[in-house]
Formats: sequence, C-alpha cells, structure tokens
Amino acid sequence: MVFILDYLHHRRDCKFKQSQRLTRLASLPSIYHSPLTNEDKETINAPIESLVSAVQNGTTSPLSILHTYGKIAVKAHARTNCVTEVLIPSAEEWISSPEKHGINLQGPLAGIPVSLKDTIIVGGYDTTVGYSSFVGNAQTEDGAMVKLLKDAGAVPYVKTNCPITLLSFESGNEVWGKTRNPFNGGYSPGGSTGGESALLALGGRIGVGSDVAGSVRLPAHWSGCWSLRCSTGRWPKAGIKTSMPGQEGVPSVYSPMARTGGDLIWFMRGVIGMKPWRYDASCVPLEWREGVMEEFRDKRLRVGVLRTDGVVKPSPACERGLRIVEEVLRRDGHEVEEIKGTPDMYEGLRLASLLLNADGCQMFESFRRFGEWNDSGARLMRRLAGLWAPLRWVYWAWVKFVRRDEVWAGLVRDWRPKSAFEQWKLVAEREGYRTEWFEWWNRKGYDVLISPPNATPALPHDGMKDGMSSCGYTFLFNLLDYSAGVFPVTHVDKKLDKLPENFNLKKPNAVARGAYKYYDAEKMHGLPVGVQVIGRRLEEEKVLAVMQRIEDALGENKYRYFDVYQNNLSFVPKYASRIMEWLDPQPDDRILDIGCGGVFTKVFSSSAMHWILAAPDSREPFFEGVRDALVPGGAFVFEMGGMGNISEMRAAVLSAVGRRVGLENVKEPWWFPDEEWVEGMLSKVGGLVLERADNHYLTVRADKGGVEGWVRLVGAQLFDLIGDEKEREACVREVVDVLDIVCKQPDGSFAFTYVRLRVVARKVSRCPLGQYD
Repeated sequence: MVFILDYLHHRRDCKFKQSQRLTRLASLPSIYHSPLTNEDKETINAPIESLVSAVQNGTTSPLSILHTYGKIAVKAHARTNCVTEVLIPSAEEWISSPEKHGINLQGPLAGIPVSLKDTIIVGGYDTTVGYSSFVGNAQTEDGAMVKLLKDAGAVPYVKTNCPITLLSFESGNEVWGKTRNPFNGGYSPGGSTGGESALLALGGRIGVGSDVAGSVRLPAHWSGCWSLRCSTGRWPKAGIKTSMPGQEGVPSVYSPMARTGGDLIWFMRGVIGMKPWRYDASCVPLEWREGVMEEFRDKRLRVGVLRTDGVVKPSPACERGLRIVEEVLRRDGHEVEEIKGTPDMYEGLRLASLLLNADGCQMFESFRRFGEWNDSGARLMRRLAGLWAPLRWVYWAWVKFVRRDEVWAGLVRDWRPKSAFEQWKLVAEREGYRTEWFEWWNRKGYDVLISPPNATPALPHDGMKDGMSSCGYTFLFNLLDYSAGVFPVTHVDKKLDKLPENFNLKKPNAVARGAYKYYDAEKMHGLPVGVQVIGRRLEEEKVLAVMQRIEDALGENKYRYFDVYQNNLSFVPKYASRIMEWLDPQPDDRILDIGCGGVFTKVFSSSAMHWILAAPDSREPFFEGVRDALVPGGAFVFEMGGMGNISEMRAAVLSAVGRRVGLENVKEPWWFPDEEWVEGMLSKVGGLVLERADNHYLTVRADKGGVEGWVRLVGAQLFDLIGDEKEREACVREVVDVLDIVCKQPDGSFAFTYVRLRVVARKVSRCPLGQYD
C-alpha cells in the first residue's frame, strides 16, 4: 500500500509541475509570444560587452533585453522542451526594482539574462533535479551562486532541464519530460546540462551547468555551443541541489556555458571578478589573470593531439572535427604532435567510475520514488551494483573468458558498494594516478591538448542504455581535475563521415559497441561536432585563450549554424508573414510544426512539404496523420510551392543529372501540387475540409550564394545520384552555367519565378478512438 501511495504522489507531483509550467508560459505577456523583431536580432547579435555597457550607461533598458531572451526561451522550449522553471515574471520584478532585489545594474554582467541548470537554487522556485520527491522544496532565499550572479548584474530568467540522477548524457525525467536536440528532435542534446545546451544553441546568451564526467562539455559538443569545465574551486558551487550529496571521489564542478566564445570569456571573467571566494568557502582566492590570456593569444603553441581515449576510437565525424583543428594549428605555425606514452587512460576510466559510484548507486536511488522512471544508463549501473556477489563474479567471468572483452570485464568486476577502507584506497590510487599525469605533462611540455569530446556526435533518445560508459574523453579530465573547454567546429556530413565498409560492430569491446550502435552519418547529418581543448589544473584563462585563437584561425571555415539556408533560401522566412497571419498563433494553442507529435489545436508547415510528399505513397498517410494529430475544429495551415514552381531550375537539374544517370533513375525530390489536388486529397482522407487557399506568384532574387548556392542546396539530393565526384561537380557547373543565362535580370542580378500555394484546412471529424491516449 505504501508503494502504491508513493507512486500516486509521484504522478500527482509530475502532473502539477508540468501544469504549472504550462500556465506560467501561457500567462506571460504577449510580447514573449511574438515574433523576433529587427531590434531583437540586433540584441542577439550584439557583443555582450556592448550590451553591458549600454545597460550601465542607461542607453538600453534591461527589460528590453529580457524581452528578447524571453522570446528566445519560449521558442526554444517549444522546439526542444528545454525549460523547467519559468522565472521571467520574477525577473521583470527584479529589474524594475533592482536595488530592492539585489540586481547590480553597474556590475560586469549588467542586465544580461542568464539561464540556470535546474539544480541551482533560486528563491521562491523549486529545485527538482528531475525527481518528483523534490517537488515543493522551494527555498525563500537565493542560493550563494544566484546571489553572486545578481550582484554581478545578471538576471536569472529560466531554469533548464537535466536527467534524473544527473548521470547521463541525455536530459530527461518524468517531472519535466525529455529535452530534444535543437538540430534533430530524435536525438539527445546531451547531458546532464542538456537543457542549457539546447537553449544556448537556439539563441540563448549565457548559462550555468555542472560537470562530473563531461556534463557541460558533452552537451556543448552535441548541441553546438561553448562550455568550460573549471577546476575544483574556481567557480562557485554553493547554493545547489544534487542527486549525490557527499560524493567527493570525482567532485562535481559548476561551470559556465555560452552561445559564443566571446560570451564565454566575458562571463567567466565577470564571475571571477566578483571574487567568488567571498560567496563560497570552497572557492580558491585566485583572481582573473588577463596576462595569461594575452600570453596565449600570441605565443607559438606546443599542442598534443589525443586521438583516442584507448577505449573507443572516435567516429569519422569526430575524427574529422579534430583533424580540422589540427590542420589549422599546423597551418598557423604551431607545433602539433600526436601524444604518446601517457598513463593508461583505460585505468583512468575504471578508477573514475569506481570513485563516482563508490556507494553502489544508493544515494541517487534514495530520492527516486516507487515506479518513477529512471535513465536507462543509470538503471543499468544500479542493477549491476546490486547484483549478489556470486552472480557478479559469474557475469564478470562470462564477459572476460567467454566474450573475451577485457575492457567491460575490468569495469564491472568491482562494481559494488565500497567500504570506507576501500574508498580510501581508491582515493590513494587517484592521487597516484594524478601524479603520473603531472610528471608526464612536465616531461612533454605541452601548452594544451586537443581531443574529441566524445567518440560520437549526439545519440538518439534512450541511447544511454548502450552508451553509458563511453565517456572517457571527458571523464578522464574530471578525475585529473584539469581545466577543459569544448566549442563547435563543424557538422556531421553524410558523405564525408560514413563508417568504413569493413567496419564490424561486433569486433570492438562492449563500451565501443554501445557508442557505435547508433552511429549513422546519414541520420546524423547536420548534427554539431565539437573539439575539446585541455589545460592543466586551474588553467582556465589559457584554455579560453586557445579556444578563441583556434576559432579565429578557422576564419571563414569556422562553425556556422544556418548559413547555407540563410544565404541561399532566405526568401522563405521573408515571405512567411502572410501564412503566419493565417495561422494566427495564440498563447493557448498547441501547434505542431511538422516533425513533432501529440494532439494539437493547429498543425503548421512552411515549405517542408515539398520534400515530405515527394514519394507518392507518402501523401495520403501524411494527410491522415495530420488529421489524427488535430483536435476537432483544429486548423492545418501550410504553404509550399505550387505547380510551375522554379521551372527553370527543375528543368536544368533534371536534364543534367538525367543525362548522366538515366532519366528513369531520377526521382524528383520535390512535390508541387495545385489547389485542385489538395482539395481532392482532403476529400479522400476525410475529416479535413478546405477553408481557404491562394496562389502567390513571385520573382525571387538569388541570395548571397548566388545561382550556384541555390543550385547546390536545392538540387543536392539529385546531384548525390552521381557517384563520381568530378562528374558531379561538372554536372553542377553545367546547371549553373545554364541558369546564369536564363535567370539573369537586366540589372545584372539573378532571379527565379516562384509560386507559393497557401492553404488552411479545418478538421471536422472526431479523432480516432485512442488518439488521446
């Protein structure tokens, strides 16, 4: 009976928090639900120092900055489910009476909205850490970290999602749900600070997370933002709630995250300038060292390349990201060499794993209620730790002698609760291991190391049940307590990053198999890829300087979010205003922007349906799915190209590619219907009626990428049919040469004729039985 009551309380508290969040979001003033204005975009793109200066001298209102980043948070949350506690109403109150609420608008972070991992205590708000048992634990006063941030002038405005237990590279729990990767909703944004990375990648500014095995660095790699893992004592950690209080074998550290390198440096400098040792007794009294930054911005570097952690080789995408950085450093005249003779890195993974869970996973489990969902990786660790000793020995022997997997066998052999005596011996081993690395680095004399942050880019949701031990690239430096940062370098490329044809998934050890099980460059195409820069203990300034220096050296090849789209198809958002008027989004709408799931009041698509409906057998099921996703009376609002759309391009590409591979082998990747076809399809699937439609004829000017940029982007799927790279380039050139003539305007610019078909359909039937389940 006690268990049943516990479960019912769990379900009640989860429902309460989700309802509370929904109400808080819906009740925000309308400005937070409105589109981004030109002024918002200027704020987002402005250097952080200029915003701070404008607030300090009174030329910019901190409320206007909050409005901008509040909009960003609302939009990012709708896309990724990244926000937990919505602090925006309180933030408005704090900056309306800054002296009363401790916001110093003359501080180094004056007026800058800061997002916080859900573990950080903000007065008046819960700190759930993803556990339903923590619901209702709001404290009346801010924790020490938040007090420092407010004293620096920062404005906390949202808290962000994390995994239950905080021991996962995913970010999901039953209290708040799963957070999705901003680039691909089927993948994780990383963990345990995944809500932060998702928000920052979609336009947030600065944020705070924690890291015990890579929890700010891995999300930066998987979501495409910047982060720094500080050494113990450099960043405050007082005023937090955790899943593992008392765990000091591999101490967790709190650290900064940001959308850009400049923001990260400014944020770090600002917090250290506040003398955090006055707020937190665990902080070391070490001032910000601008001289170190200057030194490592200029000197010729000696860089060691850590190509593998000795357990899981990096995937082609992560290997390519590392190679990009390696090559740019060599090109700029730095001394770069592959490291050799390090202390055994596998031993570091084994030792760190035993120290982190020396309690046998009992502490993080003690907060979990009966029936509460647990992360799949943490669940596996707990199950192994709880095995009866003879069974654990049998499992170890089977792995070692039958599977012949020395790596996994070594990790699970001693996976159990430790006595105080055993814990002390592990700490002694840790100190000896740190000494080995200290002496090795002294002999080598490297300024920094560079490495992949992980063997793979982002994994699909629930991938931690297989990949939970693939953390050696980051976990090692937690054990050593080294400063390390991660920044985005490139994206996964489905052609460049394929696995070799002879790759055998069964051959590697269990840790590598778990990591590679989900590696698929085709499915991962477009996901971010980062690189890690590692210094020694308390060398944060050096690491930041080198990260910024590498980004500067990359020049035009540095990481871009959406430049291909923005330079070649920017007309799509420009001409979306009319269809947005028809959509008429309201605060209480649940809008499905094609690609998500659930039951919605409106379904929306802008230009995606060209590709979705390319295969004839996909069309009817698609419209049925839209119908079933809508509540009765719900609206389906979409636009796409109508018949005759960009006819010159279609003819040129189909002709050039068809001549090389045979027209019968060319499946056009786009579908361009007319009003009559749409009305017929709606009638065929039933339950949807055409309410409104029109065709809008346009002449669209080529963007920065010119005709060639348009051709490469829109025709990519057809050009991929040509296997030979030289012939493929010749085909692209042929199409571009034709269109340069056909599409040239009298003023010398280039343009395509274009037709936009806009439609509003309304659901009139009831949802099928069980649709709301």
